[in-house]
Amino acid sequence: MSFLRNFFGTSAVPAKDEKKPIRALPASWYTSQDMYELERRSIFSRKWLLTTHKHRVPNTGDCVRYDAAGYEFIVAKDNNGDITAFHSNDLFPAHVHIDRNGFVWVNLDASETPEVAWKDDFEGVDEQPRFEHYNFEDYNFDHTWDMEGEFNWKILADNYNECYHCQVAHPDIPTIADLNSYYVKTKAGHIQHYGAPRPDQIAKGFRIATTYFWPNASFNISPNFFFMQRFTPTSPTQCVMRYEVYRHKDATDEAFNLISDMYKRIMSEDKYLCVHSQKNLNAGIFVNGELHPEMEKGPLHFQKTVREVVTEHYAKEEAVGHQIWPAKHDLPAEVAVSHDQENVALRTGGHNYGAEVDTFKDAMGSGLSTVTAIAV
Repeated sequence: MSFLRNFFGTSAVPAKDEKKPIRALPASWYTSQDMYELERRSIFSRKWLLTTHKHRVPNTGDCVRYDAAGYEFIVAKDNNGDITAFHSNDLFPAHVHIDRNGFVWVNLDASETPEVAWKDDFEGVDEQPRFEHYNFEDYNFDHTWDMEGEFNWKILADNYNECYHCQVAHPDIPTIADLNSYYVKTKAGHIQHYGAPRPDQIAKGFRIATTYFWPNASFNISPNFFFMQRFTPTSPTQCVMRYEVYRHKDATDEAFNLISDMYKRIMSEDKYLCVHSQKNLNAGIFVNGELHPEMEKGPLHFQKTVREVVTEHYAKEEAVGHQIWPAKHDLPAEVAVSHDQENVALRTGGHNYGAEVDTFKDAMGSGLSTVTAIAV
């Protein structure tokens, strides 16, 4: 593992003077296969991942396949009405936490008790006072959409967690938020975005609450809809942006489509920015830049957390002399695990998949680009 030593010691560090610019993560952290594999071990196989909402699997037997950095897993509702998760390659269970607002979190750590407790990073994040404006029970799953991108997943996170670029790059945003009042709050594993909406914006249904959940997810909620966003890495320089959209039960088509279509435009604009950022990194034009301690407070917190989690895990591997894969299960040689539909039905406690069985089998055998809803 000595090849990784050159990655450490030059990443973002706290500034002595908080008003001075701070060095960002090095470009190599956005291009290296070795760093990507280390992130898979240190982040995606042991941290809690915001994955979906309970309204995505409302009925017994419902299940949806997800992926994160090469790990494939399934979220399902079993015969007892409980939401569970398990690895799709071997059907071992994964850890699940449902927060007070109904969001489903998954931890792929193979240990009986995950090393990282949900509250360690997210205690109180589901109790934000601004959520009092919304009743999450009044929303229903509507649709999903994806975008593939030729860039590192962290570029998306950096871009999402600042609005320095919004005035120029996103003409829609000033119509739904007051950029002059924009700021972020950072705490543990989450970044809360704030902006005081004008009365006319509130009247149009643009009272919006936005939170980013480290490492790779966020959700935006408004009176008419909320959407979840997951940045799903597939390689050091490629990822898929996956979106789940939920609609308020009383939202008109006009009100729902207004904000839903607007966010699709904004996300497409972000994709364009991220593609060009990655091209500069790949070309070696950028090595290690500076971030503004206030205007880019969100990316700084994100990068600081990446650096701490990755370097801590790397130190553990150095101490034991081998790689540590927390999500890896040791399957006894005499145990044969079937991937067919019947086994999944046994896991979920139901056999009511009907015509969706073939769709499920196709999804189980396909690549990372497929995210399929089953019996929803």
